[in-house]
Amino acid sequence: MEELVGFVTGNNNRKKLLSLLGSKKEMDTERIAKTIHIFRPSVDKIIEELIGKELVERQGDNYRLTDLGATVERMIHNI
Repeated sequence: MEELVGFVTGNNNRKKLLSLLGSKKEMDTERIAKTIHIFRPSVDKIIEELIGKELVERQGDNYRLTDLGATVERMIHNI
């Protein structure tokens, strides 16, 4: 678990994206990019990384935190 927290906190944009999904529950990549002011290709890359770590999952056109992602997001929020 600490490895995943380190993975997310090691990159400010990963941390922003995880936190955003923690508060908004579900969003598409375009809204994510506009909300956290990151270019769309970067958002796509971060989402791929987070999916690879099983922190985020796709739901139709939107993305949301997995149970594991929600746990990691809460841990980071409490740091």
